[in-house]
Amino acid sequence: MVRILDKAAVQPRNRFNLATSFIIRRSPARSRLATITIRIPVNSQPNRVDLVATVGVQGVTGIAQILFRIFRDGREIFNTQQGIESAGSEQNYAVTFQAEDRNVRSGTHVYTVTAENRTANTRADVVGPVSFSGLAVKTRT
Repeated sequence: MVRILDKAAVQPRNRFNLATSFIIRRSPARSRLATITIRIPVNSQPNRVDLVATVGVQGVTGIAQILFRIFRDGREIFNTQQGIESAGSEQNYAVTFQAEDRNVRSGTHVYTVTAENRTANTRADVVGPVSFSGLAVKTRT
């Protein structure tokens, strides 16, 4: 049995839309995609925060390697990389990933998901949708 401590969700883009797309910045710069705030009450150990993000991406040129990162309070806690192909193949992707943050100290924490393109001379755009959610629960162990 777990006890829910807090939950948060944001959907800054709720659909695929080329008219509002933006370029994913080239590493080491990154594009901020979404931010949520989770509050962990005092005496809530052990706990975990389950995080889920979905990002709609379109390949524009080459095969971009997109690094997605999740930060808690500015410190990276998770990352994953996805290859995004462009014209002549698959172009549109809905990339979904999940992370778990365990035994988070009490207080208010800001979680942010970002993307960056790690491959020179390629381009990938965020075309939507974009969603990011977190669920904090107190666990037994």
